[in-house]
Amino acid sequence: MRVALALSLLLAAAPAWADWVKVGETAAAVHYIDAATIRRDGNLRRVWTVQDMRETDSAGVRSIRALEEYDCLTERFRYLSLTAHSAPMAGGEVLAAHVLDDNWTGRPPGTKPSAIEKIVCAPI
Repeated sequence: MRVALALSLLLAAAPAWADWVKVGETAAAVHYIDAATIRRDGNLRRVWTVQDMRETDSAGVRSIRALEEYDCLTERFRYLSLTAHSAPMAGGEVLAAHVLDDNWTGRPPGTKPSAIEKIVCAPI
């Protein structure tokens, strides 16, 4: 039981250790990746991201941390896990957590890759 509690606290503190790099922004949010977490497995890449909202939404969510997976060969991606947080940069209380078995989403033909895809799929 103590091990589980310690692990939970360790994972909750993880955003403080991350070296978040800004990759883009919209009117609603600023998007970051932790480049140190990019993992390569053949054509697949995984990376931790944060979507830092400019304002807290009606459910109290201020930021979302996600583990994203990209298939660089077929130009598609999916979410593997998401946590919604009450404070900026994946801080504060975890309001929701989901481990996903998300379907792959392809990038429409002729569109440019996202800033995240450009970084994680860049040649080594």
